[in-house]
Order: sequence, then C-alpha cells, then structure tokens
Amino acid sequence: MKAMLFAAGIGSRLKQLTRATPKCLMEVGGKTMLEHVVDRLKEAGVSAVAINTHHHAEQVTEFVASKRYFGLEVLISHEPTLLDTGGGLRKVAPFFAGEEAFIIHNADIFSEIDLSHLVERHRFTKAIGTLAVMDRPSKRGLYFDARRQLVGWTQESVPAPKGSSLLSFCGISVASHEIFSHMADEGAFSIISSYLSAARASGRVYGENVTGADWTDIGTPEQLEALRERVKE
Repeated sequence: MKAMLFAAGIGSRLKQLTRATPKCLMEVGGKTMLEHVVDRLKEAGVSAVAINTHHHAEQVTEFVASKRYFGLEVLISHEPTLLDTGGGLRKVAPFFAGEEAFIIHNADIFSEIDLSHLVERHRFTKAIGTLAVMDRPSKRGLYFDARRQLVGWTQESVPAPKGSSLLSFCGISVASHEIFSHMADEGAFSIISSYLSAARASGRVYGENVTGADWTDIGTPEQLEALRERVKE
C-alpha cells in the first residue's frame, strides 16, 4: 500500500519555532513528527510513500536520507511554490496510478486513529474518499448526511445542507485513484474541494467518525508544548 505525506507547510502559526526548522521535523517524545507519522503508516501496511517538501526542503530531504528512507520506497516531491493539499497530491498522481486505496496524512498530526480500519472501511464501501472526522470545535467543518456521505463544506458561501451534521476533518483520509479525475488541472487548491467534487458526482465520499481517538494538531506553540508534555521519551 502507498501513502501521501504532506510535509511542505511553512508552519507560520508556530512562529519562531519553524524559522530554522520545518514543522515536520519538530520533535515530540524523542522523535520527529515525520517519524511518528511514518511509523503509523508502516503499522498500517504502507511500503511506499510520497512526501512533498517546500519550507526548508533540503532539511527534510537530508533527514529522510539519513534515516535510510525509513525502509520504504520514498518519492520526494519538491514544490518551489506551495500547491496546497490538492495541488500537492495532483503533482504526484502517477505515483498512485491504479491504487484503489492509499492513505493521505498531514505531517503535523499526532494520532492513534486506526489507519487500518479506515482503509478497511474505504474498501468495503468502494469509496473514492474516506475521511477521518471528529465532533470537535473547528473554524472549518464538513457537512455529512445521515449516511455519512460528504455533502458540504463551511468554506462554501452557501447554507448548510438540510438535515446534515457538522464534523471536523482530522487531516487523515484514504483515497482511490479515481480522486484525480475530480481535481483541478493546475494551481494550488485544497483536497477538500476535490473530495466535494467527487462526492457530488458519485456519492462515494464518506466520513468515518473517530471522535474520542487520541488526536493532536501541532499547529500552535501551545499545542506542540502540550503534546511534548504528554508524550515523553
């Protein structure tokens, strides 16, 4: 199985912490965030991963090489200009050609979400996309119907779909190669817009509710420090 690991972000909310170090190389419990995510991907059966880079890209590339590529097949996809999650995935589309299920994971997420279960649900429903979602406060949420099909996004300037429930995306999903046929041809764009396009065309993009699972986004210095306090070496 393959995976896409988003590690290109600037990490502006971490302020001084990412001035000289990319967010994915922040250490928690004696390991970088990149290593924590790769370990989780390997536990789920991943043997090949594409990693996008931008901010301090050379540090990420050198670190991955120093770890002997984690024992995986690794494709480094450098983005001179940030492409956001959708554009970053589209850039490496050939790497995922024909894949019915590949994991997509942000590098700034520390979690115990069961990735294998997420993949199993994706395959069982023959989905184009299966998104890990939670019932938690967020400025950006996703709307799902009673069958947990994706039907909307708070970033759209339209009313919430009738009868829908609002859940927050966890930055972790499973996708089929079919997602690429629902993507913009070029430029920077969010993968959520592609999932919405696929959902409206097929009805085969679902949310998997993982509320209660251990999950942390290290987006701010306070969140990073709290995680470090909780996860000791």
